[in-house]
Amino acid sequence: MWITQWLFSHNQQEAAMPEVKDIVTDDLVKKALKSDAVITAVKTQIKADLDTQIDAAVDTALVDILGGDAE
Repeated sequence: MWITQWLFSHNQQEAAMPEVKDIVTDDLVKKALKSDAVITAVKTQIKADLDTQIDAAVDTALVDILGGDAE
């Protein structure tokens, strides 16, 4: 019996999905992408990626200059 109920509820959820898709517009997505929260998260990730790349480049340069493990 619970399988029948699950199938019924699953079919009801699929019927509601097109309504949700109509609600999420390109303008809402653009607005969200321009939000301070997203911009801050992107800047933070870029800074972290650059920091990692800089650390690796400095480590490589030190090994090349000092001729061994710099740490």
